[in-house]
Amino acid sequence: MDSAFDWKQTFDQLSPQLVLYARQLVDAKADAEDVVQQAFVRWWRRFPEGDASHIPLLYAAVRTIALDQRRSDHRRVNREAKSDIAVAGENTPAFDPKPEQKETAAIVEKALQSLPQDQREVVTLKLWGDLTFNEIAAMTGGSINTIAGRYRYALQALHKKLGHLRADLLGESASPAINILPFTSPREALS
Repeated sequence: MDSAFDWKQTFDQLSPQLVLYARQLVDAKADAEDVVQQAFVRWWRRFPEGDASHIPLLYAAVRTIALDQRRSDHRRVNREAKSDIAVAGENTPAFDPKPEQKETAAIVEKALQSLPQDQREVVTLKLWGDLTFNEIAAMTGGSINTIAGRYRYALQALHKKLGHLRADLLGESASPAINILPFTSPREALS
């Protein structure tokens, strides 16, 4: 890659997906943003010339930093709880939708949060991170079959939870029901 790698453009393009991924691993959106910044700094230090083929390593760095931060936060919360200091958790949404999409985003986020952590991680990396199963498997240390299975089970669970809302969520009009009756209209049945 040439020396004119555009770090700002790369950050602008990748940071929303990375923040969403980090948000699945840490408690607060601000923490997720910090994790992404730290991951970019690590990536820049390791590959100052920039290389798009190393993007999966960026996701791996986000994962590592987020898990380290989560462990650190849990230790801090335990220490503070023992010293009777109240800690208020931030409960901000993981998605940052447009105003007209807030209700839909809340429904999807609730369904996503109901998934087991390992399935939620794979869905986030696959759909929003645009990583392949190979890249996810290498990053998480799982087999490709395990990753594909987690993805499939997650999609099945999301379909069960959101399937009845599909038309509303996607803004589609509901398809008309198939007429199985021996008449073509309700009036015909009444006459």
